[in-house]
Amino acid sequence: MRSPLLVAAALFVGVACNRKAIEKQPDAAAVPGGLTPEQAAKPVAKLGDRVITLGEFARALADMPEYERLRYQSIERRKELLRAMIDMQLLADEAKKQGLDKDPVVSEEVRQVLVAWMRGKLLEGLPAPGAIPEGELRTFYDAHVDDYREPERRRVSQIVVKDEATAKKAYEEAKTALPSQWGGIVKKYSEEKPLATEAPETAGDLGYVTGPTDTHAQPNPKATSEIRTAVFALPSVGAVSPPFKDVNGWHVIRMTAKNDARDQSFADVERTLRVRVLQEKRAAKEKALIEEMKKSLKVQIDEATLAAITADLALPPGVSASASGSASVAPSASVAPSVSASGSK
Repeated sequence: MRSPLLVAAALFVGVACNRKAIEKQPDAAAVPGGLTPEQAAKPVAKLGDRVITLGEFARALADMPEYERLRYQSIERRKELLRAMIDMQLLADEAKKQGLDKDPVVSEEVRQVLVAWMRGKLLEGLPAPGAIPEGELRTFYDAHVDDYREPERRRVSQIVVKDEATAKKAYEEAKTALPSQWGGIVKKYSEEKPLATEAPETAGDLGYVTGPTDTHAQPNPKATSEIRTAVFALPSVGAVSPPFKDVNGWHVIRMTAKNDARDQSFADVERTLRVRVLQEKRAAKEKALIEEMKKSLKVQIDEATLAAITADLALPPGVSASASGSASVAPSASVAPSVSASGSK
C-alpha cells in the first residue's frame, strides 16, 4: 500500500503527465464529487496565504484509480491525504525558493507537460472516438487500406554458434533431419540451449518475423536483418538455411511456420480507426493553431550555426548521429498525444 505522501505526490505533481488526465481534459473544468462551484471554492486547508480548496481535494480523489480511492473513504484517511497534499505544497514552495523551478531540466519537464495538456485541450469540441460516424471511418479506411495490410510473417528457430566450422556441422545434420530431431541438434550445437518446455520442432524459437524490407518490424536484437533475410529465402516450412553470420555469431535457421499476408477488414480495425481519426483531427487543429501563431511571430533558424556544431556535438542518450553528421532526437513519450477509444464498437 502506498503512503499518502506518495499518493499525493503522484496526484499533486504528476497528474499532468497522467494519460487518463489528458484523455479527459475536455471535462477538466467539471467539478468532481457532485460539488457546486461555491462548495468547490471553499478552502479545506490554509498554508499562510495559500489555500487548498475542497474542489482540489475532490479532484485528487477523483483522479485516483478506483481501487486506490476506496482506501480513502474514512475521515481519518482523508485527513492523511490532505496532510500529504499540504506537505507537497510546502515542498513545492521551498523548491521555488531555491530556484529549482528555473533549473533547465525542470523547465523542460514543465514544457513537455504543458504541451501534453495543450494537446489534450485541442480535443475539446471534437467527437469522442465512439461518436465518429461510421461513414467517415469507412472513407478513411478506403483511403488508407495499405496501412492495414498485415505482411507475411514467418516463424524461425535458430542454432547459434561461435564459428563457421561448427555451424557447417550443425547444418549437415539439420538439413536432412526430421522436425522432431531438430531440438536435439539445437541442444547439441547451439550456444543458446533450448528450454525444457520447448517442443523439439521449435527449439531455439525466435518467434514470428517479417521480411527484411518491412520498415514497421518490431525491434528484436536476436532477429537481425540477416536472419530475416535468410528465413524469407527459404522455400517452405521445415526448410533449413545454410550457415550465415551476423553480429551475434554463426547461424543455422529453420522455418517452423508461416502466416500469409492479408488485408485487415474494416471490422478488424474499426476501434483503431476511431482513435486514429480523432488523433488526426486533433493534429489538424494543432497545425492550424501553430500556423496562426507563426503569423505574429518571426521564426528563424540559424542553419550555419546548426551545421557548425552538430558534427562535434556530444549527443546525450536517446539521440543518434547519422553518417552525415546530422542528429535526430527521439520524441518524448510524455508529449505524445493520448486518445482513448472508449465508446467505440
